[in-house]
Amino acid sequence: MPDLLIGEGLRARDHHRLEDDARAAGPVHEARRPDGVRLLVVTAGLDLTRRLLADRRLSKDSGALQREMRRQFAASGSGQTDLTGLFGPSMLNSDDPRHARLRALAVKAFTSQAVRRLAPRVEEITADLVARLPVGEEVDLVSGLAVPMPLHVIGEVLGVPEQDRAAVRTMIETMLSMDPARSLPASDALGGYFHTLLTSGSFTEGSLFGALVAAEDDGDRLTHDELIAMAFLLVVAGHETTAGLIANVVHDALDNGLWQRAAADPDLVPVLVEETLRHNSPVRHATHRITTEPVEIDGVVVPENTILLVNLGAAGRCPRAHEDAASYRVDRATTGHASFGHGPHYCLGAALARLETETVVRHLAARFPGTTRAGDERPPVTHNDIMVSLRSLPVVLRTATGR
Repeated sequence: MPDLLIGEGLRARDHHRLEDDARAAGPVHEARRPDGVRLLVVTAGLDLTRRLLADRRLSKDSGALQREMRRQFAASGSGQTDLTGLFGPSMLNSDDPRHARLRALAVKAFTSQAVRRLAPRVEEITADLVARLPVGEEVDLVSGLAVPMPLHVIGEVLGVPEQDRAAVRTMIETMLSMDPARSLPASDALGGYFHTLLTSGSFTEGSLFGALVAAEDDGDRLTHDELIAMAFLLVVAGHETTAGLIANVVHDALDNGLWQRAAADPDLVPVLVEETLRHNSPVRHATHRITTEPVEIDGVVVPENTILLVNLGAAGRCPRAHEDAASYRVDRATTGHASFGHGPHYCLGAALARLETETVVRHLAARFPGTTRAGDERPPVTHNDIMVSLRSLPVVLRTATGR
């Protein structure tokens, strides 16, 4: 079972069953990335998962993570030395005080007040995309709605010019593959794009990228490498995870007979979003951590300098936290998950992701309440060691009259 918890094993198998079986078997499991890096996956209950995500002995330092990965590359003789830009010195891959400094530079764009200001634009983008969808025809909701909507929003927030967004999406999609032969060149290409965007000032006026560059010019310690790493983090996390969440919520509502209820009762939509986050989040693991000293996890001592992935899916379906935890239900409390993380690295964009997902589902259900899945087969997925996302979601969009 261990190597099935990341990568290839999750692509063709029931990852819910794998994660839940792993949690029942014990908290710590050995696994290996396709590039050969050995790590541990922690599958625990919700309480322990939250404690681990807030435990400062589980470091997020990019330097320590990169050194350990490169040590393993050298020991294995694989010849690989490079890592994608996602392992750069962003706030995601930093400990305090640097993490706090970097987060403070970005947080203003994602406060609840800032998200409320974005709401009319999110509504406008969503309404336009939904209006373009054909009635009574089979369409792929991933490529037709779930991907472009958050890509447009985060592109506007950050300052990625509209004409560049499709190419950026292609580079990200390739970079997130588990094949180093494809992911590393894509990462280099994306890094080159961000370098040009940030140094030439071709980002849109009033954007977050503009604010980050201005902070550097004002004497902040933000380096060029930190700027590039921040760009990687915000563009990837700002749309890839939300696209996956939108697709999963629609899929789960349709498969659990809740779509027409959502169309009739918009207040049900936020509940659907939270239950999908708990039960079927596209983010399977919190991002990589490395131990700074030996850490005991529920009786298992994890050595210093061990790379860890903390599983979020098994925690959300923890039977100690929820009755009938393995089932998808909308009559339960909505706080029992850690899908946006916990502690200092709690997801900066959680409020925006919720807003975007709720807006899409509400518009889509109102316009197409008779929507059905196209076919009975499980939709195909893409995967890496952090996410499992629907590659496509074929549906037939129907109005209330079936036309």
